[in-house]
Amino acid sequence: MAQYNHLPIFQRAYQLALETHRAVHQFPREHKYALGAKLKEIVAQLLDLIVEANSRTRKSEVLEETRVVLERFRIHLRLASDLKILGLKRFEAFNRSVEEISKQLAGWLEWSKKAEHAPADV
Repeated sequence: MAQYNHLPIFQRAYQLALETHRAVHQFPREHKYALGAKLKEIVAQLLDLIVEANSRTRKSEVLEETRVVLERFRIHLRLASDLKILGLKRFEAFNRSVEEISKQLAGWLEWSKKAEHAPADV
């Protein structure tokens, strides 16, 4: 299996997962086991997809799915903010992380599409 620990996108997503778990731990009981569990599930899926994409030769399909998962995380995060579960500073910090991951993901996707359409060396 291809190494993934060195990837900046994996490192950033891993930090996002850690922060998500820490934040959910502080959610009120009412939201901890529904919205909090959903956030943790989505961020775990994000990590899984990054590892999967890194191990594939043709990465575009998995990276597109990763973009969708990241957007799902963003939506649920906004819900937590609108419900006043996350403070504004923490919400902004999460958004900065998500935006950074999104940019890295866009670059990786662009690179992979070019690589997949490049003529194979004979």
